[in-house]
Amino acid sequence: MWISLLGLSFFVLSSDYKKSMLQEIYYLCRHVNMTYTDGMTMPTYERKFFVNMLIEEFNKKNEQIEKQNNKIRR
Repeated sequence: MWISLLGLSFFVLSSDYKKSMLQEIYYLCRHVNMTYTDGMTMPTYERKFFVNMLIEEFNKKNEQIEKQNNKIRR
């Protein structure tokens, strides 16, 4: 916690949280074509929703690729 010039303390986000938030925004910008501003102004629950949907989509694609590879190997 930091103390301001007024002597009041306030909450500061940890550097770990900031790093994970920026990583989420990076992936959304890269794969969903959102802007950095969109990611920064988006409420946390919405950002998490989009990240989770992206993860599910990647998992499904990976499963399909594995099935295709298993068919080819046989």
